[in-house]
Amino acid sequence: MKNNIIKIGTAIALLAVITFASCKKNDPKPNNQNEEYDAIKISFIKLDTNGSETTDTTTVGFNASGVASPSNLDLESHQQYRMLINLFASGENINQEIIDDAAEHKFFFFANPSTGVGSYVYNDGIGLDGKIEIDGHTTFNLQVLLRHGLDKTHPDAQAYNSPNYQNAGGNNDLNVNFNITPGH
Repeated sequence: MKNNIIKIGTAIALLAVITFASCKKNDPKPNNQNEEYDAIKISFIKLDTNGSETTDTTTVGFNASGVASPSNLDLESHQQYRMLINLFASGENINQEIIDDAAEHKFFFFANPSTGVGSYVYNDGIGLDGKIEIDGHTTFNLQVLLRHGLDKTHPDAQAYNSPNYQNAGGNNDLNVNFNITPGH
């Protein structure tokens, strides 16, 4: 009987060693739902005094590293522009994916110094399409930030330039910067 107990104990120990040795510890993989953008284009279409679009359009593009071309845009001071953002992945425009998931996406715009942007109005509730007014005569840096997974009903997600936007949760999908030099 003692031999049977030793054989059973040895079998259980061997089975435990084989079971634990064959199990691999899988490193957790992050659940990255953020899009990878390989190109971004932001167009500024000048509006006339009636708010209608003119043919005067200036565009800045970004590569996968977020490098702007050109790095500095010349736009008119005290002028309104329709601002259109186009996002690309593998050469394909993916704006529709952002629109389809609109409840979880929102752009924020920050000017440094803050006198660079007089106002911004969302035309689509996301920021892919909006109206921006260039204010002042000093060159400023415009930061364009796209958040994903935020609570758009949170008070800190309401303004286009909310300094506390992070309180609404979510993560950055996009964060690019470029300079705007207002002309006269």
